[in-house]
Amino acid sequence: MNFKKISYAALGCMALTIGATSCVDDLDVTPKNPSNITNLTSGEQYYQNFVQVYSGLAIAGVNDNSDISVDDGGAGVYTRQLWNLQELCTDEAFIGKNWDDAGLDELDYSTWSADNHWLYEAMSRFTFQINICNEFLRNIDNAANVTNPLDAQTITEMKAEVRVLRALSYYHMMDCFGRGPWVTENNTVGETPVTMTREEMFPLVVADLIDAIPNVRLAAQQTYGRLSREAANMLLAKLYLNAEVYTGTAMWSECATACQEILKTINTLAPEYKYLFCGSNDKYVGNGEILWAVPQDNSNLQTYGGTTYLGIGAWNANIPKELYHKLGSTAAGWGGPRVRPELADAFGASDKRYLIYEGTFTNDLNDISDWGIDGSGYMCVKFTYTDENDYDNTQGVLYNTFNNADFPLFRLADTFLMLAECQLNGVECNGKYYFDKVRERAKQPAIELNAYNLLQERQRELYWEGHRRSDMIRFGVFTGDRQEVWSWKGGVQQGQKIDPHRVVYAIPTNFTATLGQNDNY
Repeated sequence: MNFKKISYAALGCMALTIGATSCVDDLDVTPKNPSNITNLTSGEQYYQNFVQVYSGLAIAGVNDNSDISVDDGGAGVYTRQLWNLQELCTDEAFIGKNWDDAGLDELDYSTWSADNHWLYEAMSRFTFQINICNEFLRNIDNAANVTNPLDAQTITEMKAEVRVLRALSYYHMMDCFGRGPWVTENNTVGETPVTMTREEMFPLVVADLIDAIPNVRLAAQQTYGRLSREAANMLLAKLYLNAEVYTGTAMWSECATACQEILKTINTLAPEYKYLFCGSNDKYVGNGEILWAVPQDNSNLQTYGGTTYLGIGAWNANIPKELYHKLGSTAAGWGGPRVRPELADAFGASDKRYLIYEGTFTNDLNDISDWGIDGSGYMCVKFTYTDENDYDNTQGVLYNTFNNADFPLFRLADTFLMLAECQLNGVECNGKYYFDKVRERAKQPAIELNAYNLLQERQRELYWEGHRRSDMIRFGVFTGDRQEVWSWKGGVQQGQKIDPHRVVYAIPTNFTATLGQNDNY
């Protein structure tokens, strides 16, 4: 069965039909009961149900009763919620007052409160995704006893993939909020779940992931759009990478082992960095450098999250038309996320990863009230619409608002840099070699492998991909005695230190009755 075909059909029917530009002041997010996806009567329907679980990462689904409803559905997309929480509070991205959406400035300044609606929407998104994974797992065994039944091997593989998808959302919940509801397919729908800290949650997520991984296909045998065993190992490696933050106990050796499992079958970086983020980047997805991606499609998967948000959403409407054509789009930019000056300053002059448009902008954030053609803040052009063969061609194929570029959750270059970090922490794993390979592709000379250089390299390689907050926390520079300061951190332009409790987000007020609250909020 062609997963790409059926997934785009299923996702397309749930695609958003609402307006795009800036978001409304307050969003009404209501988690819906996922139990309405039961009573399926054919194997095909169970397969479509499987696709809908994957679609939870790609679209908001505001017109479907099985999803959370958001007044501005584009803001409700999983990848957009995750990206905002991982990037806007760091030295990489900033959304100015030209959008004036309530709560965004609190993310920009790292001054959020428990009443910040973006935190509520993110927690709702994570918990809803876990719930639909659980509901799928409760019912999938019935697919062996319906019209055109699914065979036992197919059911086993589907269950394993959904367990990995669930582990991904638990990872994001642990990383962002530090605690949350623990619920599996063994819980009854409607019962109040147990609240766990991430220290309690961590071993359970890891154990379930380890158990599921052997039943996930290797990338070379997997269908496009479905996660591979290498992708699942990358998630496991990410959990181990941050184990000391989550539990107080480092697991560097385990992290290196998980990374090395990936390298047994996928071990070569793509030849050109910029092609990993353009409209034809699906050629690198799965059995290539992009180990795990959230698919997007200009025609059949139209969403205002993902790379649409990081493409047209992050572009200034006033830039020259020729540049828009070079980037592969005919739509006008929304003037959303822009580049913080600290990110632009992190690159050397010849670094091929510098996909930032300077134009007539200034590399500062002196004026955050507007973002005109001569405004404060450079423009990120990392995520483009053009196909690889038309890259830098103003006469190439042009697309409308919606981006074809798949959103890269995990890349092999990150695996390489994780091995370098493992070596820094005492594991013999040839990490310096992989560190050098990442710099070699960017046409950068070899440098010493130390903590400062590695964190800088992770920024240059992975900027705007949703990893920066976690990296800064792990390296101890987000809060605490060694924390760094960047523009508008703490709510002042020159930046100032923030309190240590902001190493995790506040539990949203709507959830505190059952989950409690993190310290000092």
